Amino acid sequence: MTTVSVIIPTFNNAARLPDCIRSVISQSGDFRLETIIVDDGSTDATPGIISEYQKTYPGTIKVISQQNRGQSTARNRGIDFATGDYLMFVDTDDRLLPGAISHLLH
Repeated sequence: MTTVSVIIPTFNNAARLPDCIRSVISQSGDFRLETIIVDDGSTDATPGIISEYQKTYPGTIKVISQQNRGQSTARNRGIDFATGDYLMFVDTDDRLLPGAISHLLH
């Protein structure tokens, strides 16, 4: 089965992060989903939000925390941990439409 690694780099985006995560984890289709959230040193409520989603969806969400080094470094760090056949980047102000990943794989 094909695995898609979705990497979400985030820094102080607590207000937008829940909608972004929900749009990713609600994707369904003939693929395995790996969601990797890279917290780039957030100082707001972001770490707590990530922790709650990780508890709610154990084994579905990988979390990487690092000191703030910028979005490019956060993306690259996510790549280091990805195991998927395909990579997809989703920023915290993005939302995936239902079926987006299936459509892209097709």
